[in-house]
Amino acid sequence: MAKKTIISDFSALKGKVTFSESDSDAKVPPKVTPAAAPKPKESDKGLKVGQSVVLMDSNLRGKIVGLGKTVRIELEDGLVIESAYGEFAVTAKEEIASLKEAKVKSKKNTTVSKRPVPINPDGSLTIDLHIEAIPGGISVPKGQQLQFQMDTFRRIIRENANRRGMKITFIHGIGDGILKAAIRKELDEVLALRCSYSVGDPAVTIVSIR
Repeated sequence: MAKKTIISDFSALKGKVTFSESDSDAKVPPKVTPAAAPKPKESDKGLKVGQSVVLMDSNLRGKIVGLGKTVRIELEDGLVIESAYGEFAVTAKEEIASLKEAKVKSKKNTTVSKRPVPINPDGSLTIDLHIEAIPGGISVPKGQQLQFQMDTFRRIIRENANRRGMKITFIHGIGDGILKAAIRKELDEVLALRCSYSVGDPAVTIVSIR
């Protein structure tokens, strides 16, 4: 029969016995209550389906197509989104009419001129893509200028696509390099089979029609 050892000196147990915290002492992480959706304010109670609105953070416009905990808005391009109360503002009919009129005027002013470009004596073309050098470019809003310049670039390439061997010098300037990068990306990714280009002067890109 095995002998039982009785320990009277508890100091001998020091460092040999460990104690763990009971489950009751363990820390319980606090519960996180999800933020409630903003409730309609008194000023929002007059909202109706069909009202025209503008989103405050993006300036997108549309009309209300549904009301509930959130507001369903159909944007001008047909996309339906959900927006919280207070994230948009109702626009007056007069403002909508004024915006439509402004868009029509802008479209007329930003139409790319199609007058023929004079050919140099050696059969080449020189196209200045600075916004002030393009017919109608002065009236183009700042946020649409790059698109206007690229539309002009594409039109010149398209109009001369059948003139094999023609060289077209596009003057884009140095500036911040955005227009130059956009032109060369188009040449590399879209027009590689139709055109080649050479670089020298950092302010121009010389395109050769294949």
